[in-house]
Amino acid sequence: MKKWLFAIILFTIMAGTPVEAASHTETLIQELQKTTQDGYRYHSHEIAQMNQSKMEEVVVLFNRDTKTNMADDYFVKVYEWKNEKWNVVYKREYLEVMKMKFLTSGKLGGHEKVVLGKFHGIETEIMAPITIGSADGKQIRLLGSSPADYFGNAIIKNDTLYVMRHSIVMHQLKMKNGKLVRVGGGTGKDDRDVADNPKYWVGLKGRQLLGPTKITMKVGEKIGVGRYDASVKGNYFYSPYAFQEKDAVIEWDERRLGFIAKQKGMATIELSAQVRLDGPNGPEIFSAGKKKIQITVK
Repeated sequence: MKKWLFAIILFTIMAGTPVEAASHTETLIQELQKTTQDGYRYHSHEIAQMNQSKMEEVVVLFNRDTKTNMADDYFVKVYEWKNEKWNVVYKREYLEVMKMKFLTSGKLGGHEKVVLGKFHGIETEIMAPITIGSADGKQIRLLGSSPADYFGNAIIKNDTLYVMRHSIVMHQLKMKNGKLVRVGGGTGKDDRDVADNPKYWVGLKGRQLLGPTKITMKVGEKIGVGRYDASVKGNYFYSPYAFQEKDAVIEWDERRLGFIAKQKGMATIELSAQVRLDGPNGPEIFSAGKKKIQITVK
């Protein structure tokens, strides 16, 4: 009788544990990866605590081939665990989009939010951030709109949504009175902060790319790219390329915001940049030069 009672108590305790939650989440994802509905297939997912529910929500991105070269259809669904089962509490369809993907997730205004990027355009890939979450800890919904930008990216840090051009902060947004609102732009200090102040930095300032031309680093270390210092507010954009033989020695990581050393070897990074400056006859775009950096990973 005591063993039987102990087993019941143990089961009750375990029913709400992270292990059980992970099991339910893994089962859901495995099921979604196997199913097709109206031509939609599982693409990717993000897990976040978006409201006051017992378990983290699962945000899933599905896509469907439109049989064209330039666009797919995408479907976003949010699954919440309630009454011992998964329930779809939010869904939205996006038709004929060049590309969609998850950009970031993190705490923003009390609860975690998930941000996806909706891309269009061929060469510049203009990105519109899509922020999903809860303003009140109860209902999950689309939270306002964020400014779009070319070479777009986004990251949530310090209770702030940073919308970027690659890794250059263009806009800062916060949750205020249940709404996602823009609270300012960015400087070189913001660029370094969101990149976690990496040891190695290549900075854009005026019409120059400042920084080392040779770097020796260890596996796992990062080279950041952005404006040179806190005073720089120029309207910059840049293109990063990594040239290497065979397996990747160094890779650009959109979430860690920099070139990450992946394994021992040698590689070359090439950067080209432009800056948009206000002149006497209006805004003008100037070349900020090119820079090659020889990388040795030991």
